[in-house]
Amino acid sequence: MIWAVLIGNSRAVAAAMEGTMIRRRRVVPTDSLRETKQALVWAKGIRKSQEAEGVIVASVVPRVDPILRMAIRQAFGFSPQFVTHKSELGLQVKIKKPHQVGADRLANAVAARKLYGSPAIVVDYGTGTTFDVLDKSGAYCGGAILPGIGISLRALHDFTAKIPKVQFEKVSFAVGKTTEEAVRSGVYHGALGTTRELLLRIRAEVGAAPAVATGGWCRVFEQSHLFKAIEPDLTLKGLSFIWQNDHA
Repeated sequence: MIWAVLIGNSRAVAAAMEGTMIRRRRVVPTDSLRETKQALVWAKGIRKSQEAEGVIVASVVPRVDPILRMAIRQAFGFSPQFVTHKSELGLQVKIKKPHQVGADRLANAVAARKLYGSPAIVVDYGTGTTFDVLDKSGAYCGGAILPGIGISLRALHDFTAKIPKVQFEKVSFAVGKTTEEAVRSGVYHGALGTTRELLLRIRAEVGAAPAVATGGWCRVFEQSHLFKAIEPDLTLKGLSFIWQNDHA
């Protein structure tokens, strides 16, 4: 049993995993781990919930990393393993600046290759929306990044005088009868259209490749017919595979 920890821009997910099976899960706002005392309480809490032989972390918030490392070391008695491009991924990273690739994106690529083969495309609907691509040889070869659904909704509210905060949801209509409906239509169909166009262009470059959706918003696209699979926990499964690679 291990703890796989995903530190995203908005939330931190810790999952007690046996292989790819999640036995326990704890989700907290990432901001709650920015202070040493709170991070230590969190680390002791997950240890009390489930003993583990190790902790593997994919973090995209560098400021949190040293605090998290210290908290896990104190709570568990050993240091966590942080995923980087130098980890035992089981695949090549064929891009110009490998150190720039987010650990979550690497974990997504590892899981996609293991579960679906290659080539493959992972679309992660998180704070930002990312597209990550495996070529025919199974190597990570890059992708695309754009503002996520949450950022789009927040930006419309923050940078306009009259658009309210809107709760995002899938809609069937294109013509909204209220401002809220218009925002939902624009953001949902805009995300759908962007996804369709990027998948088309990526496949023109790497060949036919199945697409897998993950991330906090992925279930909104279950009926879009754009994806071979919807895998909300793909990143956590990738972390488990990386741990297995390192401890084979």
